[in-house]
Amino acid sequence: MKKIAFITDAWLPQVNGVVNTYINMNAVIKKDYKIKVLHPGMFKNFSYPWYKEIKLAYNTKNITEEFFTNFNPDIIHIATEGPVGMSGKNYCKRNNLKYTTSFHTRFPEYIEKRIFLPRKIGYYLLRGFHQDSQNILVPTLSMREVLENYNFKNVKIWSRGVNTKLFNPSKRTKNNNHQNITYVGRVAIEKNIEAFLNLQTNIKKIVVGDGPEINKFKYKYPEVSFVGLKKGNELAKYYANADVLVFPSKTDTFGNVILESLASGTPVAAFPVTGPKDILKGSSVDTLDENLEISVKKALKIKRDKCREFAEQFTWGQCAQQFMSHVVEAK
Repeated sequence: MKKIAFITDAWLPQVNGVVNTYINMNAVIKKDYKIKVLHPGMFKNFSYPWYKEIKLAYNTKNITEEFFTNFNPDIIHIATEGPVGMSGKNYCKRNNLKYTTSFHTRFPEYIEKRIFLPRKIGYYLLRGFHQDSQNILVPTLSMREVLENYNFKNVKIWSRGVNTKLFNPSKRTKNNNHQNITYVGRVAIEKNIEAFLNLQTNIKKIVVGDGPEINKFKYKYPEVSFVGLKKGNELAKYYANADVLVFPSKTDTFGNVILESLASGTPVAAFPVTGPKDILKGSSVDTLDENLEISVKKALKIKRDKCREFAEQFTWGQCAQQFMSHVVEAK
């Protein structure tokens, strides 16, 4: 049985799209491959200032070398550009090993919003990280175009799946007399959440998630119901009981919550940007609009069974198959 090493700065107990993607895909791959993950929990670490769940590892060299020596992987994939990812990349370079990488997060845009560093500089630095990768995996066509515009090479598409058993219309228990629109995700400025919070509507708004801005927004928007972070079946119920999921982000590379909502039978309102437009544009559940209020109105007209039918085409099996088509032998 061949061995695959995943090198990542994002891992359990974090709750985000990156961790969700690898957990679900690896559940498929492990039938045919032995898998090990090098992650921050294996090192001394400290919390990232704006995202306490993310742990930044340090003193990584010795543990990284021990990991590779003991496991001796046939295939190496570096998932993130943080300290663990850099340590894995440096080991591969020292030992002439081939590897692939993935681009999950638009850090240049995130950093630009927080400390006003021009995104061009951010992409320049990330291009340096990825330049020796055999293939750079991104989830959408438009994300590939973004990277290619910044002169990234060997960019390949690796889409996503959804757990249709967990996220299911059968979890809906509310009646249709009292509508609500729901946001699921981190409560942070880079998610453009205020576009949701400022929507002019009499429909009840619910925010499912946690993040650095939550206390500020609870105070600023007392009429909004902030229910905190939810997982598993409890999260699935929030999706199913929403009348519309609002996805206001303009910086995500994909948006796993879009598929989770659709699998639950709930239509999605979003801007026509990278992620939403790659998933929804031209489909039977397309609600995209530059005006988010109009997108919500469109979504309220979408049949819930159409949402479920659309989501069923995105499987973790297909995601795993596509991933494996892009990896390379390390030696």
